[in-house]
Amino acid sequence: MSRLRAWLAALLLAAPAVCGAALPSVVSTNLCADQLALSLAAPGQLRSVSAQSQDPRVSAMPEAARRYPANHATAEEIIALRPGLVLASRRWQSHNQAELLRRHGIRVLVVPYPTTWAEIFATTELVAKALGREQAGAALVADVQARLARLQQRPRPFSAVYLRPNGGSAGAHTYVDTVFQAVGVENQLAARGRTGWGRYALEELVSAPPDVFVTSAMLIDQGYAKSGYSRHPRLQQLLASRPVIAIPGNQWGCSDWQLIVTAEQLAARLDALAVNGQGRP
Repeated sequence: MSRLRAWLAALLLAAPAVCGAALPSVVSTNLCADQLALSLAAPGQLRSVSAQSQDPRVSAMPEAARRYPANHATAEEIIALRPGLVLASRRWQSHNQAELLRRHGIRVLVVPYPTTWAEIFATTELVAKALGREQAGAALVADVQARLARLQQRPRPFSAVYLRPNGGSAGAHTYVDTVFQAVGVENQLAARGRTGWGRYALEELVSAPPDVFVTSAMLIDQGYAKSGYSRHPRLQQLLASRPVIAIPGNQWGCSDWQLIVTAEQLAARLDALAVNGQGRP
């Protein structure tokens, strides 16, 4: 009987390893792929993440990322780690490293850069499938969809402009616009027919300011010269006359499921403005 118990115990201990062997080991090589891998991978499946994801100035998940060895996306590092799967960006693939890794039996998945919620959900499911974690992907998508539905139950009749210290803003077909749509505010730049990323001319902004400014400072905006737009006296006067909602730059770095966190923070701030009678009546 004792031998039977010992055999059963050994079998139970071995079972997770057998199940885990069916999942590919994974190395992620850029910030946005890292955040998906950190969210979806099974315990023990993820071998390394990019060094960027460990930097709290740009990463939304630095603490989770620091549990793993960091890489700098070199072929030598990846080959030494011997993963079954590499998550990479299109730019990285253009360096012709993908073919080298394939010769070592390493599969490469280029992670898309989505701009809409539908694309975000599709990308989440794509990466989950590649990791052999379809159920985790489906659960994550369902959670975000439920949170979006809750956000959209309350109207927020504000016009808003996303603004960085260098004057950068976001029109239609950007993930910032996707966040604005999620909380029900009008993206003023998109309403003016602008698409993509660009600079909001100060003269144009002053002539027709929004109800609310949503500001964010990326790491690349920290230089004195690059932040000159934000120091203009006329802009300073304008910002003093309107509600300003500051969202940390590391919350805008990637177009992935975590934008729901940004949307929830923005919605909470807008709701507080409405309660206090600020912004558009």
